[in-house]
Amino acid sequence: MKCIHCENEMKKVNFLVFGGFQIESKTNSIFETPERSSVEVYVCNKCGYVELKATDYKKF
Repeated sequence: MKCIHCENEMKKVNFLVFGGFQIESKTNSIFETPERSSVEVYVCNKCGYVELKATDYKKF
C-alpha cells in the first residue's frame, strides 16, 4: 500500500489493544446485531501517516 501523502510504501503493523481491535456498524435498536470487522493498520516510515483498513469491509 502506498502512502497518500508521500507515496512511500507503507508497512503493515499491529495495533495493540486488549481483546483485539474491531469496528462495528451502528444499529437502530438493541435487537439488531451490528456488522463487525477486524482492522488492519499500516504506517509510513517516511512521514508517519497511519492508515486503517477494515478486513471485512463488504459487510457494511
